[in-house]
Amino acid sequence: MQRAQLKEFYGYGLILVVLIAVQVYSIYVATTTDLTLTWQHYLGFGATLLAGILWAFRKPQYLFYALGLTLILGYENLVGFTPTLDFTSTRYYLNNIALPVSYQDFSMYMLLIWAYVAHERLRMIARSLFMRRAS
Repeated sequence: MQRAQLKEFYGYGLILVVLIAVQVYSIYVATTTDLTLTWQHYLGFGATLLAGILWAFRKPQYLFYALGLTLILGYENLVGFTPTLDFTSTRYYLNNIALPVSYQDFSMYMLLIWAYVAHERLRMIARSLFMRRAS
């Protein structure tokens, strides 16, 4: 792999280490207190396991999508990583209709780190979407 690809690959590994550490802490908290893990936690464990397997087999193309999708689902509060599924709830107004918007802070931070690590790949995707192809 080239140097930029290696930096991206090891950046994904660092994100996975943080996710695994937080999930191990979640399991610790759930076993030592009366906190119970929800289905969102188990989905998060499975998604992190899948991303870890892709990282172990050195599949950065698939890992990019798996990790991004996992963090986006976590941001939308559909997948959980932290012991309590704390989220920030705000209201977005469309004309006179109040629409509730909530997101997980931890997943938002991890998604921003993922975007920083994968910025070159994201730039290529955006460029291919908006640039005209010469025929």
